[in-house]
Amino acid sequence: MRLKKLLDRFMYRDRATVYRHCEASDGLADDYEDVAVYEDIPCKLSQYGKDIALDKTGMAPSIHENLRMTCNPAYDIQPNDYIVIQHQGQEFRLNASQSFCYPTHQEISLLRIVNKREVGV
Repeated sequence: MRLKKLLDRFMYRDRATVYRHCEASDGLADDYEDVAVYEDIPCKLSQYGKDIALDKTGMAPSIHENLRMTCNPAYDIQPNDYIVIQHQGQEFRLNASQSFCYPTHQEISLLRIVNKREVGV
């Protein structure tokens, strides 16, 4: 489709690496590791809504941000994948939820949890 090529060329200016929690290659029970399943995926990171919740858990507050990644539907991004996105000189480390696919693109809701030390509270 022509629209897919336009999206790839003009919209997807960010880059993502997708990690998946997989059983370790040595085959030992209960031994898992994060494996990069995709590297340097062209994508677009964006906000949706302005829901930033400040939770006080014990002594350390944390901020929960909801973001969205849009990319080509050819990538199989699964719930609980861990995604590192490079966006305009910033690095975001996010957890994926279920992707929502369209013929031209897919949207993945992402959650970023920032603890007290990261935000300087």
